[in-house]
Amino acid sequence: MFADTDSIGIVCGYDGLEVLDIDAKHFDGDELTDFTTLLDAEAPGLRSKMTIQQTRSGGEHWIYKCDSVEGNQKLARNIEGETTFETRGVGGQIVVFPSPGYKMKTKITLVQRITPDEREILFRCARLTSSAPRVVTIAHDLKLKSEISAKTPWGEFRETHTALEILESNGWKIVGQNAKYTYLKRPGDTDAKTSGVIFNDTGLFWPWTTSTDFVAEKPHDAFQCYVTLECRGDFKEAFRQLASRGYGAKYAPENIPQSEDDDEQITDDEMMAHLLTLEVDSTIPVERPPVAVDVFTGLESFVLGSLGNFVLIQGKAKSRKSYLVSAIAAAALSENVVAEALRGYIGDKVVLYIDTEQGDWHAARAKKRILNMAGLDPLTNNERLKYFKFRGLDRNAERFAFVEFALERIPNIGLVVIDGIVDLASKGVNDEEEATEIASRLLKWTSVHNCMLVAVLHENKNDRNAKGHLGAYLVQKAESVIGVAKNEHDASASTITPEYTRNIEFPTLTMRVNNDDTITLGEHEESDFYELDRVWSPDDLQRIAKKIDGKMKTEIVPFIRDTETAKVKEATKAFNLMLDQGIVTMTSGRPQRAVYNDHNDEIETPF
Repeated sequence: MFADTDSIGIVCGYDGLEVLDIDAKHFDGDELTDFTTLLDAEAPGLRSKMTIQQTRSGGEHWIYKCDSVEGNQKLARNIEGETTFETRGVGGQIVVFPSPGYKMKTKITLVQRITPDEREILFRCARLTSSAPRVVTIAHDLKLKSEISAKTPWGEFRETHTALEILESNGWKIVGQNAKYTYLKRPGDTDAKTSGVIFNDTGLFWPWTTSTDFVAEKPHDAFQCYVTLECRGDFKEAFRQLASRGYGAKYAPENIPQSEDDDEQITDDEMMAHLLTLEVDSTIPVERPPVAVDVFTGLESFVLGSLGNFVLIQGKAKSRKSYLVSAIAAAALSENVVAEALRGYIGDKVVLYIDTEQGDWHAARAKKRILNMAGLDPLTNNERLKYFKFRGLDRNAERFAFVEFALERIPNIGLVVIDGIVDLASKGVNDEEEATEIASRLLKWTSVHNCMLVAVLHENKNDRNAKGHLGAYLVQKAESVIGVAKNEHDASASTITPEYTRNIEFPTLTMRVNNDDTITLGEHEESDFYELDRVWSPDDLQRIAKKIDGKMKTEIVPFIRDTETAKVKEATKAFNLMLDQGIVTMTSGRPQRAVYNDHNDEIETPF
């Protein structure tokens, strides 16, 4: 069938085809049995949905389809670091039966489609077979002299308590057990059969639920479980609580410092333990933060912002900063390109939009604009967009508290917008201490919640710098700083400029507001480009209207630009003229499409 080969291959990634590639020759023990035992306990019946073939080396390919597939991923390794479980997805391929050496272990049927949740269970069970050492955030077997000669509170706590004990005391239930794992289920409502496991050999807890305060798919010992469940993740508070309860010979209650100053209450050993959590470990691979929103221009894309970082958008008053932010929020919500240049990658995560400046009418208008640009119904609340107006709150400290509260209580946040970051500053933009605290808090929020954050701030009146000490500190800490300014040659346009970025700079863009309050972004053109505007005659408008009949709204301006060799500004003007004069109308459904109104009435033009 193919030249120079006796084998048949399948390219993965198309129509959701993905393969779990199990390489048995690298097993340390009976990992396949461990994997199937885990899988059957977590998702009974999922194994029966797999099309399974045996490979030449004695391994297996588990073949399935899913609406959510990615590139190849390594899921588990043996003690030597060799891969035992990995995937073949987008860009991958496998050799298949009836190629020599391959045989089917299940019936040859149509490959079945599984849900994204089932796919995640499959991956999770594969990861749990890994023999690579699992180390807790504060090293489990760390041998500090201070911990041996004079027990620290956390050291003694670890020796006298288990992770399972702490979990059970906080409502977690044992739902299964075998020689290797103890299966646990979290408290509260959940359809999942299990929420995590205890490794019986080490006693470490490995959660896979994302509905608790634990970091999913990371090991936790007894002390970390205590910090997470009893102290809401506050290590300092956990140190103090344990010391006050008598843990650690050096820290009996009578020796606890009584100062009200937090810094004076931190002991050297406490500082050392916390310092260890901050050390960069060269043995642990660190991946680049996932892109949250990018700028797409033709064949090139540029990172606008990534998860775990924040972006500062600055500009003079009324420079249309909020329009750009609306488009970024819409891109995060949409599966399509927004404003002809923005794409979002946060999946089903939530967009939290905090509007500190606008009143009721303008806030409602902005929310509708976001939904409209995202291709969603602007008259219906969407669960993935949480839009709050904080203008009515009395004090900036109250606004700050509500932002933090929203971040803690709203689950699955992927993008946060604070349109008016200055309204979180109680002492104004020039208080250096508060400016430092706000910048630090933005870094913490994005890290803890693994989200992208967009902060909007005005520029100084007399220059293009972000306002005050607050602006200076935000510029230092931001992943990217984007400037928005009214175009000096065209009052209807604004110029979007990447002022500073840790990524490759995207080209300067021109932003235009359309008649329906949405925006269009295009590459910036030099000022002399706009000196002579094209005049559209009535015949031109009629001719173009026939061509765009039935096209989606987002396709129209680029189509006019390309087919008429027009500039974006001129193409937008032609479209607006056709709408204003009734030559075309837009359907009310989604997506909106153009309808050519075929009539012979004379059309007046202002030109």
